[in-house]
Amino acid sequence: MTASCRICAKCKPRFYKPQKAHLIKATQPFERLNIDFKGPLPSTNKNIYFLTIIDEFSRFPFVFPCSDMTSSTVIQCLCHLFALFGMPSYIHSDRGSAFMSKELRDFLTSKGIASSRTTSYNPQGNGQAERYNGTIWKAITLALEARSLPPKYWQEVLQDALHSIRSLLSTATNVTPHERFFSFPRKSATGCSVPSWLCNPGPALLKRHVRLHKTDPLVDEVEVIQANPQYAHVRLSDGRETTVSVRHLAPIGEATPRLEKSTDQMESSIGDNGPVELEQGQELIDSNEVPSLRRSQRPRRPPDRLDL
Repeated sequence: MTASCRICAKCKPRFYKPQKAHLIKATQPFERLNIDFKGPLPSTNKNIYFLTIIDEFSRFPFVFPCSDMTSSTVIQCLCHLFALFGMPSYIHSDRGSAFMSKELRDFLTSKGIASSRTTSYNPQGNGQAERYNGTIWKAITLALEARSLPPKYWQEVLQDALHSIRSLLSTATNVTPHERFFSFPRKSATGCSVPSWLCNPGPALLKRHVRLHKTDPLVDEVEVIQANPQYAHVRLSDGRETTVSVRHLAPIGEATPRLEKSTDQMESSIGDNGPVELEQGQELIDSNEVPSLRRSQRPRRPPDRLDL
């Protein structure tokens, strides 16, 4: 009854929920660009906006401070970008007046660039640019707080914020935006970017190159002593130390057991600290005791056979 009631349909509308559509994904760097404006922002000059341009394939961000949000400003920023990297194949944006103008559409058509726009009231359609607007401004805010500067000086720390975003690992691509865009690691004043599990000494997994049987483990657990972007000095399970390539190392999960101490180290630690006193209610567990095997408790019945 309620499905055919016109009043119920108006008061309690049941909007259609379509299936998840497959997004058009870029297959190479600078093939698809997502653009969006951020602002107005406090500033020390006329630039109270910035235009964000994101390479969809690599997540590499470009930011251009702007004094307004007109189509001529967008064209000027795109010309500067095209002079550096060439022409993309597609440009995607929201339905802002600067992106919907005939001037911008004619400019992109003359360059052989296809353009697309989101539907109204659907910011998820340009989600990559929307998300990076927040990410870039958060990085700018952190840089301003580190230098004890007010928000109006955001242009002074903009390049440092972009450098940090381009150098950090992207969980969506498992590489940094710079490496995916330029196909070589990004170097900074503090060196090349390395994963956090290589920066600090700790356990890691080393690829086992010689396996006597296919059931042998693929990796061995080692302890990373020191590492750089190319090599790492590790300690093997037998105590020997050697240098290996970081290409043969992998992070160890939290659930994976860490390196156990040898019996000599255990005895020396017990000898140094003296006998261990047990609290009331605790029992000493013998590590050499082998646990009994668990057997099934299901009742066993003889099979019913047909007397043929």
